[in-house]
Formats: sequence, C-alpha cells, structure tokens
Amino acid sequence: MILNILNKVLSLLFGIGCSCYYFYCHQFWTCENILKGIGAGIIFFMFAWFCIFLLIWLFFLGVALTINTKKEYSRVSKIYYGIFNYWYSYICSLTGMKIKVTGLEKMPSGTRFLTVCNHRSNFDNMVQSAVLKHEKIAYISKIENFKIPFACQYMTRALYLPIDRGHPKKALETITKAIGYINNDIISVGVFPEGSRSKNCELKRFKAGCLRVAEKTGCPIVVCTIQGTEKVHKNFLWKKTVVNFDILRVYSGEEVKASSTVKLADEIRELMLEKLGK
Repeated sequence: MILNILNKVLSLLFGIGCSCYYFYCHQFWTCENILKGIGAGIIFFMFAWFCIFLLIWLFFLGVALTINTKKEYSRVSKIYYGIFNYWYSYICSLTGMKIKVTGLEKMPSGTRFLTVCNHRSNFDNMVQSAVLKHEKIAYISKIENFKIPFACQYMTRALYLPIDRGHPKKALETITKAIGYINNDIISVGVFPEGSRSKNCELKRFKAGCLRVAEKTGCPIVVCTIQGTEKVHKNFLWKKTVVNFDILRVYSGEEVKASSTVKLADEIRELMLEKLGK
C-alpha cells in the first residue's frame, strides 16, 4: 500500500540523512563514531516512522470528525468513500497482509449487485473493500459496530446498514433499505450470510433472509470466499499473512429470479464448502 511504503521510505531517508550528518560533524572515523552514527540513524528512523504514522492516522481520524453520524445520508460521497476505502487498504498493508485474488474477471459491470462471503475475522470486510476498490459497496453490519469510535462515522457516510439481529422487525427494515439502495441505483450491498464470525473457521449455517435483497431486486449475486484473515492478529509484527480472496461465481439476475432464497443459500453454501474444504 502506497502510504505504508511511503512511510518506510521517508523514515529510511531521514535515518540515513541523520547518520550522514553525524559522520559529517564527526570526521574522525573511529569504530565508536561509526557505531554512534549508525545508532543515531536507527533512532531517527524510528522517530520519523512514528511521526509519519501519527500524521497519517490523524488525517483519517480528522476526516471522520467532519461526518455527522446523526444525519441520514441518501447518497454515497465519492470523496469520503474513497478515503474510507484507502484507510482499509492502509490497515491491510500495515498488518502485514499479502492478498491473493482470483476471479475478478467474473465481476458484473454496469449494474448493482449483492456480495455474499464467509466470515472469519473483523478484517474480512476491509479485505473485500480493498480488493473491490473500484466498486462501491454498503455492508450490512451488526449494530454494535456502529458504536466503534471514528469507524462509525465512515460507516455512516459510506451508507453501511446496521442490523439488529435481536429484533426481527428492525432487521426487516434494514433489508428493505438495502433493497432500496439497489432498486434506486444508489450503491451495491454486501452481506455475510453466516450472521457472525466463525471462530473455528467452519462455515456456519446461512441466514437465507439476507438473500431477499437479490430476490426482490433481481440483481446479480457475487459469491466470494476469504481465507487467512483469522491469522492476522497472531502473525502481526512477526510475519506476513497470506490472505486468499476468491470470487467463485456470479449468479445472474435471471438465475436469482428463477430460484428461491432457501435454494440459493444452500447452493452458495455448497460452493463455499467446496472451496474452503470444510
């Protein structure tokens, strides 16, 4: 990711510059001076990296503060959505993810769609957004996520939809709003049909109701799988994590209309099981 690379390059240049300045000021090339110069460069590199890192985060957090979470937005902002997506990409890079993608050529063009994907980690949505960066997708997310400071502002402005799983009537209102997004050509919608993260990485039973968004609109369904995000928190700081994001199949609007949500849910789950192996 560009910001992460830029941070490292600038910090390295500052560190090298500090060492060179030290050597210039102390022209006696003794072992002690060489070690002190290298040490000063390392310290300055770390200091510069932290300062640039802090500035990047202050920018993202500052932009978030300009968003009114109490306002109901009806249109997605290209600027805010782009910054939000860039933040996702930055986090993926910062945490050491190496994302491998297959199936991008299957993505529908010129139409809104519904994405369905398995759910293993809090990073799943970030990876999917980073991979599909040329698409605008509003995700249906549990209501608790809208209480996360700063993230809730971006989620609100990107038209994410909170779903209250404990209240069926409110959950139905969320699905109805998602249907409106696609019918009115506002934004595509993303769901995780398991309803919550699978902590043991086994694919859970699907909640077929989320597929009503496609059933009622006749939009295509993009079937995806993600693997590896569950290892990010363990590998962070130690090694890179390989994350596989695969687009398995795209159901056309005609195929969606000709089937039922229950049948589609079963077919999609079987596709995922075949890819994930469990």
